[in-house]
Amino acid sequence: MTVQMRLSGDPEEIEVMVKVLAVVFQLDGTGRLYTNRGAEGVRCYLTASIPNSNPTDPSGPDQHR
Repeated sequence: MTVQMRLSGDPEEIEVMVKVLAVVFQLDGTGRLYTNRGAEGVRCYLTASIPNSNPTDPSGPDQHR
C-alpha cells in the first residue's frame, strides 16, 4: 500500500514529523522544502509505503500466523 503525502507547516516541525513518520513507514521523496504560496511556512511531498507489504496479498503482513 502506498500513499502520497503533502506536509505543510514550519520547517522544524516538518523535519520532526518526517522522522516520526519514518519510524512506521518507508518514505520516498527528495525532502526538498518549497515555500508556501500565499501562506506562511513550507511544504514537502513524500510517498509513504508500509514496509514489507505484499501488494498482491490483501490480507496484509499480520494476517499470517
